[in-house]
Amino acid sequence: MSAHPKPEDNKTASEHVAEHAVEEHGGSDNTTDAKAIDQALAAGQAVQMRSELDDLPITKAFRVFWRVTSLCMLAAFASALEGYQYTLTASIVANKGFIRQMANGGTKLAPEHVSLWGGSLSLGQFVGVLGLQACIDRLGRKWAMHITWFALVISVLVESVSSNWIHWFVAKLIAGVGLGMMQATYPVYISELSPTQIRAGLTTAYQFWNVLSHIFSPLALRQLSYTDPYNWKTAIYTQWGMLVVMLGINLFVPESPCEFILPTAAVFPCPETDVNFLGWLVQKDKIPQAEKVLTMAYKNVQSYNVKEQLSIIIATIERHRLVSVEQKSQLKEIFSGINLWRLLIAFWPKAMQQLVGQSLTNNYSTYFFQLAGNSDAFTVTMILALCQLVGVMACALFADKFGKRWFTIGMFGSAAVAVLCIGIVGCFDYTSKDLGSLLVFFGCVSNFGCIGGAGIAYTYVAEIPTQRLRARTGSVALMGSFLLGILFNYTVPFMLQVWAVKSGFFFGTVGILSCAVGWYILPEMARRTPAEIDEMFQDKIKPRAFRKHVTQVQIYLQEKEEREKEAREVKGVQEVQEKLG
Repeated sequence: MSAHPKPEDNKTASEHVAEHAVEEHGGSDNTTDAKAIDQALAAGQAVQMRSELDDLPITKAFRVFWRVTSLCMLAAFASALEGYQYTLTASIVANKGFIRQMANGGTKLAPEHVSLWGGSLSLGQFVGVLGLQACIDRLGRKWAMHITWFALVISVLVESVSSNWIHWFVAKLIAGVGLGMMQATYPVYISELSPTQIRAGLTTAYQFWNVLSHIFSPLALRQLSYTDPYNWKTAIYTQWGMLVVMLGINLFVPESPCEFILPTAAVFPCPETDVNFLGWLVQKDKIPQAEKVLTMAYKNVQSYNVKEQLSIIIATIERHRLVSVEQKSQLKEIFSGINLWRLLIAFWPKAMQQLVGQSLTNNYSTYFFQLAGNSDAFTVTMILALCQLVGVMACALFADKFGKRWFTIGMFGSAAVAVLCIGIVGCFDYTSKDLGSLLVFFGCVSNFGCIGGAGIAYTYVAEIPTQRLRARTGSVALMGSFLLGILFNYTVPFMLQVWAVKSGFFFGTVGILSCAVGWYILPEMARRTPAEIDEMFQDKIKPRAFRKHVTQVQIYLQEKEEREKEAREVKGVQEVQEKLG
């Protein structure tokens, strides 16, 4: 991809747009802005897409961008309710009161009912994402958050009044709708707000809070088993407190002002670049609101020019509007050309999460270890939750530094091998004390890898698609993973009834195969701006070569720095000569 020659006035498109569109935006109309942008683009001028801020060390970036980091962590905290719901569903099937209520006075749950509950949760997620993706770009991220909260309120209300297995089925279906909406909204929102070099860490924070909450539902149920073993409704009622906190977060955080290139700025030849990373407010011409949010989020950050960053986005979105006039529907675009390739990559890590046995050792962990003869399934669930937490923290702390690709394949690969070992243990007397402990150990390794890798999987969903297609592409990718979830959540209880622990052979085999495919198709995105990711896809760079590839964005920035260095040296020489003269 060749660079355009610089215009004689040496001004970038961002500078032109800043002069004509941003500074006077309050008193100008969109037609005037578009004319200024069109003139800049027609001149072949550059649009800034990266700056020195992108090269800040990770620890320093957290300090510099502490405000936006706080906002992202708040948004991520909402996922605690998702994790609590998942673990509650998995753990409550061992509660005596729940069993008596749902089994009509019996002492054992029907496997088909357990399957239906698990399948309804995944089916609800599919429905939730399908329904939300049609309006998330139109309404904005905050409205999507409010719709998500409302769906979860209804689900907890139905859970609170459930008296038979059909009521619980409906509750899990509605809960799945809310959780699916949450997964399609919050990780994307966080990635849109995050600076480049800490994007993976902040996106993984969503999974961190999710996993941290896994500890509390088993704790609540365990305490109830001691004090009131037939009381299961109290554990359900605890979700209301989390919903209140979630509502407060939704009301406090701002609308997504910009895509995550906004804390960056590289100079990139605009007419040859398909720069798709545009924020929702800017997309909807809500420029003053976007500027207000950016000013608040990046207050006191040196070298961060709000008007310049807005000018970048205004210029690029105007170009997209001109280009998209002749384009077909977004859904058709997603399934064609390079966008289809990006959809597959966005989908695959979430597919790996299902294929390495999440349903076996996580979703049905309590049920699994009960069948394996473990007499203290709640303690095992707690241990597994701690292993998941360690896995997520490892990814959050080191994925940006060492690479997302290696962590994704390594985490899911370890989970697949662990599940295969579980199948091998199943060939022997796994109910014995020694082999039972070994079974728990491999379950810990499986959860460490599977849930740890899931945190990075969200970054692929959020970062791989282009912004104009991001919400829909991410939704389609999630829907694909939810279909796998529906399949396995329904079939795993039957697999456990027939194969018991030997079910690990199936997930170990397909999990290893999925990791082999991931080795070839997953690219490295760590510390890359969206513009660079877009460029490498356009240039059809092999995914395994992303890490070492030098982009035009980097080349232009290096040349710019060299020119500035030479200019400073010349100026210094001139100042010395003036003093001597």
